[in-house]
Amino acid sequence: MSLSTEIKESVNGVAGEEKEDNVQHIVDMVNLSDISSIKQSVSAIIRVINDPGSTVKELKEVIQLDPPLAAKVLKTANSAYYSRSFTRTFTDIEQAIIWIGTEIIKELALNQKVCEIFDRDERIEEYSRKTLWHHSVAVALTAKFIYRREYGLKGENAYAAGLLHDIGMIAEDQFLQDDFRTILQLSKTKSINITSAERETWGFDHAQVGEAITASWGLPEELNTAVGYHNNPLNSCFEFSKLVYTLYVSDYFCQNNGFGFGAVPDRDRALFNECLRLMDVKPHALEIILKNVKQEIKTMQNKGLL
Repeated sequence: MSLSTEIKESVNGVAGEEKEDNVQHIVDMVNLSDISSIKQSVSAIIRVINDPGSTVKELKEVIQLDPPLAAKVLKTANSAYYSRSFTRTFTDIEQAIIWIGTEIIKELALNQKVCEIFDRDERIEEYSRKTLWHHSVAVALTAKFIYRREYGLKGENAYAAGLLHDIGMIAEDQFLQDDFRTILQLSKTKSINITSAERETWGFDHAQVGEAITASWGLPEELNTAVGYHNNPLNSCFEFSKLVYTLYVSDYFCQNNGFGFGAVPDRDRALFNECLRLMDVKPHALEIILKNVKQEIKTMQNKGLL
């Protein structure tokens, strides 16, 4: 019996612990697959990002352990965007980091590794991994700008949470593809969002799967909680509510402003407004941030980072 069939059968009259077992089955498949190859790099990058005392040398050590990532850093440093006013060719990772800047390098490194999860694009209905990746980058940038512009905080986990918030959906796409296709069709036919279609079909959703994956990778609890509650933010714990609300608002706002990926986006305007109220962020601020996000994405494309 396939895992998809087991999950389908277990949803009917199912105990909560059985649903947890089904989620764990998906996590186990992820961690036995090619996706797990990014685990070490992503964990190390996030550890460096969250350490205010981290050095260029430590960042270099993380990057050079991953040859494709190291090649991407050197290629970026030597790209027309960065080298147009400089005749030197960079061959040293540490010098490339100094030239480009540590903040940009950290985001580049996360983008490069997380992007690998979205590889091998295939369109199903209005969904594709490529559009989901662009959505994830937009959410990451929106969350980062909210932290910096509205809270005056660096928000170390905001960008990473944005990139990873739909990792559970990628896992479902890869390992439960037939049922995932059915879920996308159900979402379109019933005009319900993907989360509702998942819960109706399986009894759990991609946010729960995503939280279980990031937790299994040893990522920060704040980030895991944000991933797990980005579709039902008011149920999250108070300790991490700032990031959870920010991620929900960023996700909703991007879905409804040109960075969506499915036929039926989240249209719970009341929940969106309540999160904005709890965050003490005005809607007008998001319009300004949206302009910043669009400009940043254009800049990233010009730099060869997206």
